[in-house]
Amino acid sequence: MKCTICKHGETIDGFTTITLEKNGATIVFQHVPALVCDNCGEKYVKGEVTSAILQKGREIVANGVKVDIRDYQLNVA
Repeated sequence: MKCTICKHGETIDGFTTITLEKNGATIVFQHVPALVCDNCGEKYVKGEVTSAILQKGREIVANGVKVDIRDYQLNVA
């Protein structure tokens, strides 16, 4: 897919890190699958991946956790 930010690069399979912050809690998901622009580095995460991360983030915060770092591949997928 052509990058919508730089308009020059093509996206390739890769990974990104996503940080969620809510009500004083910080949740970090590493190794999240994404499409990454080979020109500018912009990252695009699919809707189903985003939904899974948001759901897991809500569960973590509901359990009273204030800081958490997780590997997406091991803890969400």
